[in-house]
Amino acid sequence: MRRIIGWLFLLTALGLAAIAVVAVAARFHDGPLGPIPGGVFQSAAVDLALIDVAQAARANTVEIEVGQPEPKTRTTWIIAHDGALYVPAGYAVRKQWPKQVDADGRMRLRVDGKVFAAHATRVTDPALHAKLIEVVAKKYNLSGDPQGSMAQGTWFFRLDPSPAGSKPAAD
Repeated sequence: MRRIIGWLFLLTALGLAAIAVVAVAARFHDGPLGPIPGGVFQSAAVDLALIDVAQAARANTVEIEVGQPEPKTRTTWIIAHDGALYVPAGYAVRKQWPKQVDADGRMRLRVDGKVFAAHATRVTDPALHAKLIEVVAKKYNLSGDPQGSMAQGTWFFRLDPSPAGSKPAAD
C-alpha cells in the first residue's frame, strides 16, 4: 500500500511539474496554447476595418491579445450581429482580461492566422445584451436561462477599428 501511495505521489508531482512547464513555455509562444494563455502575437496587425465579418463570425474560436503593459493572449469565442463582431466573456467578473479590455479598449484579434488591431467597447445596453445572449446560444448550441447568472455574468465587447493614431496592444 505504501508503495502505491508513493507512486501516486510521484505521478501527481510529475503531472503538476509538466503543467507548470507548459504554462511557462506558453508565455513565450506566439499566441495561446489552446486554453492556456500565451505570449504576444508575433505578426503585425492590420486594421479591423479590413476584416471579413462573415468569415470571422464562422470561426469557432479566435485568439485575442489584451493587457498592458504586459499583454497576454487567450482563446475565446466570437459572434456577429448586425454587421458587427462581438467577443463574449463568460463569468467576466472572475477574469482579468475583461476588466483590462473594459478599462483600456485595445485588443488584437487573430482570425485564421491574420492579426487585426481593434478597439473593444463593452456592451451596456440591456436589449442588445439580451440579443447577443441569443446569438451566442444559437451559434454554440447552448441551453439555459437567458436571465440566469451565467448569461447575466457574461460581458460582450463590440469590436471596432482602432481609433486613428492609437497604438494596438503590442505593435
